[in-house]
Amino acid sequence: MTFLSALLAAEPAHATTAAVKGAAESSGPLGDIIKLFGSFGVDGPHLLIQLINFAILAFILYRFAIKPALGQMEERNRLIEKGLADAQAATQRLAEAQKASDAKLNAASDEAAKMLADARNAAKAAVEAAKAEATAAQTEVIAKAKAAIEADRVKMMNEVRGEVSRLVVETAAKVLEQNLDDATRGRLNEAAVKQLAR
Repeated sequence: MTFLSALLAAEPAHATTAAVKGAAESSGPLGDIIKLFGSFGVDGPHLLIQLINFAILAFILYRFAIKPALGQMEERNRLIEKGLADAQAATQRLAEAQKASDAKLNAASDEAAKMLADARNAAKAAVEAAKAEATAAQTEVIAKAKAAIEADRVKMMNEVRGEVSRLVVETAAKVLEQNLDDATRGRLNEAAVKQLAR
């Protein structure tokens, strides 16, 4: 109970009743309303004090409970909106980063394909160069071998001719059983060489 309601409670009840009766008699419809409220146990001074108490309570609740709660709700709403905006910005940045990463990946893939093609072309060119070099070396070796064979053949032919001519002269000398002079020996050698040359 508040101070005012305690003060009114101390007021004599007959004075309050007399005041209500006087007010009810003085006004027509208003008097009927007051009389109706009075039958429910509501009288004017108590109602006025209760209205003042309610107004004070409402002010205190608004000032110290509702207003801070509304402020906190507004702050939370602001933080939620900021969080949503940040999340949306992060999503957008993620999408942009994904696009950039895809672009870099595609560029790297293209570069790798180009490097692979260049490496294949270089390897092909190296193989072709090696084949050409091997062919040239083979041709050179074959030419040197042919030249060496030809030189050996000529040398062997000369040796064979010399040996044959010597054998012919010795055979002829044995057949004739005589010693041939140098001039006759030379003629026989030339004749043998001509026969071998055919």
